[in-house]
Amino acid sequence: MPQVVLLGTGAALSDATREHTYLVVKGRHEAILIDCAGSPVQRLEKSGVALEQIDHVILTHHHPDHIYGVSVFLLDLWLAGRKKVLRIFGLAETLRATRAMMRAFEWERWFEVGFFPVEFHCIPKRQRSALFTTPEFSIATTPTKHLLPTVAVRVQARATRRAVTYSSDTEMCDAVAQLARGSDILFHEATTLRQATGGHTSAQQAGMQAKRAGVKKLVLVHLPPHCDAQKWRAAAEKSFGGRVVVGKDFARFEF
Repeated sequence: MPQVVLLGTGAALSDATREHTYLVVKGRHEAILIDCAGSPVQRLEKSGVALEQIDHVILTHHHPDHIYGVSVFLLDLWLAGRKKVLRIFGLAETLRATRAMMRAFEWERWFEVGFFPVEFHCIPKRQRSALFTTPEFSIATTPTKHLLPTVAVRVQARATRRAVTYSSDTEMCDAVAQLARGSDILFHEATTLRQATGGHTSAQQAGMQAKRAGVKKLVLVHLPPHCDAQKWRAAAEKSFGGRVVVGKDFARFEF
């Protein structure tokens, strides 16, 4: 069955137990990387995801904790012998920031020595926009309410018709609940316990979003330093009424 592997579960300020939040959707023959923090190749290999499976990367927004791993990921793919194209998807602002970061590393010179092709694809700022389809998955996105333009991502397995949704960073947002409607799992940020801060959601509010979306399971991610998992779970369960899991790095979820 398809799986979501949490490569990281921490907020922008994290701690020694959590990498910044990003994840990979793993199918039988392909995988999709959503956001790109830390040392992606090391985490993917530890998760049993073959590098050649990844042909698509989705960047939800351009805060550093969500894109700073792109440069070393591209470099490592090349060093590992990649030849085929890699497709990177993001909002116009996100792609502009990603390209600027790569220019800082003078990556245009890499192509002079046989670097593999990279395509950039702009995500439209439309609610529940169909993004792309692969043999195993169908992808849709919707804008969230964050401090800069951001999208949530829904992934549906074509074989099972089951779906998962990742909120990315967001305040309480009806568009995210609509995107997640009917999903088996909602991976939702929970940067605080009960009182939300600007551009973010609390564990309590994540539970409310899960209830509004009618999902089967809620997984809390984007967690603060030294997060008390028991308190975060209890706050979300109280407002959701369903099953809540406090995400851990390298946790796996089938759908």
